Formats: sequence, structure tokens, C-alpha cells
Amino acid sequence: MTDPTDLFKKLVRDASGGQGSAHRSETQSTTPKSTPPSTSETKRRGRPATGKRSDPNWIGRTYYIRKETDLDVEDELLQLKRQGIEIDKSELVEELLNAWLKWRQGEDSNFLMSEISPRRKTDKGENF
Repeated sequence: MTDPTDLFKKLVRDASGGQGSAHRSETQSTTPKSTPPSTSETKRRGRPATGKRSDPNWIGRTYYIRKETDLDVEDELLQLKRQGIEIDKSELVEELLNAWLKWRQGEDSNFLMSEISPRRKTDKGENF
């Protein structure tokens, strides 16, 4: 029976093209065999950058609100989604801040709130 270490040495020698490992490292070329493709040609990993995070017109901010307020907002946004009106929190905050800025500049606040809310003055007798 053949010694297993001899078989291993033979496999290594065969894989290296019959040359010993020390001789092979000396004769290997220092230049890469192929150049990697440029970054513009390579396929990017992950999903495409199409959201607000990659849109230069949007900027990320962190604000603190009470948990109960956040839960109530989530409930209202879910109700709107069931009615076919999709708006996320960042869009809601954007619209509210824009309405506040216009109000500060002297525009009618009742009119501004009606622009934001899908609910009109005649709905449920509410005035916003």
C-alpha cells in the first residue's frame, strides 16, 4: 500500500505543473493576468438606488416624537392606504413643514391643511 503523504505530495506536484512549491513561487509573474473591469462596467450589488436616500433633493434628518404619536400616525397612514392613498411618514412631514412655512409667511392655514389631508371640510364635520 502507498504512503498517504506520498499521494498528497504527488497531488500537490501535479497541481503545480510538476514543479515544487518553492520553485513555482519564484517563477510566477508579478503582473496580474487580467485587469479587473472598471467600476462603471461592473454590476452593482443590491437594489437600484431609486429611493429618497439616493435622491439629492431629499436630506435625512432625525427627530424625536412620542411613541403614542408615532403609533397613531401609523394607524392613520394605514387607513389612508386602505382607501388607496399612499403617503409615507417622510412625505407627511414634508407636507406639514411646507404648510407651516406657508402659514408663517401669511397664507391661510385652513386652506393649507386641506391641501395635505384627503379629508375635506365636509367630511365628518371636521374643519381640516
